[in-house]
Amino acid sequence: MRNILLELSYKGTNYKGFQRQKNTQETIENYLANAIKNVFCEDVKITASGRTDAGVHALKQCVNFQTSKNIQTQNIPRALNTYLPQDIRVKIAKEVDENFSARFSAKKKTYLYVVRQGEIVSPILWDMVANYPYKLDEQKIDDCVKKFVGKHNFKAFASSDTDVKDFNRTIYNFTFQKKDNFLIFKITGNGFLYNMVRIIIGTILDIARGKLDIDIIDKMFETGDRSIGGKTAKPNGLYLYDVEYL
Repeated sequence: MRNILLELSYKGTNYKGFQRQKNTQETIENYLANAIKNVFCEDVKITASGRTDAGVHALKQCVNFQTSKNIQTQNIPRALNTYLPQDIRVKIAKEVDENFSARFSAKKKTYLYVVRQGEIVSPILWDMVANYPYKLDEQKIDDCVKKFVGKHNFKAFASSDTDVKDFNRTIYNFTFQKKDNFLIFKITGNGFLYNMVRIIIGTILDIARGKLDIDIIDKMFETGDRSIGGKTAKPNGLYLYDVEYL
């Protein structure tokens, strides 16, 4: 059996998330699985580096699957894209070691979160950025992002229905920059909990607008209490930016 790694990108607006679901066909995985079946003439099990939620985008999502078919890897992206919607594209295909897993072999993941400041968002951008009408203190944002770097218990920064026992994660780098009316957050870690990035960003924005005190971040780490944090930021500003493997 061959183990095939795909790198793909997609606009998540029209989908209910990456993972297949019982009550809808409108998921990235479902469309990808159907395309693979059309090209390889077999049902395969798809393993993804992670699950993106409804409305979340990906610049680089990685998946792998095993196949017995001998299609040349350089031909796979074009063949799969023939059967995929225009807002889902396979960029790269390559054969990897049989023990490789897009999920468990991943060492680092990077997400971007894009905020646009202003009262009215362009109809061209509404589903690609999170519009935020409030004035923000950029020094507070800078002070906030520094607090997240390192190893912490992120229980308070995960949704209550997160089905994990270990909430410890390491953030290697977390930055933000302002370009015109856009704030671009970039966060790299060894893994992320369900809604973790969106809760982090939502809490930072509430602090930067003066709704919460910056000390709330330390209290969230100490108590694991999600209820004292900020709102969960909207999904449309979030992008899976990169997945790194050794």
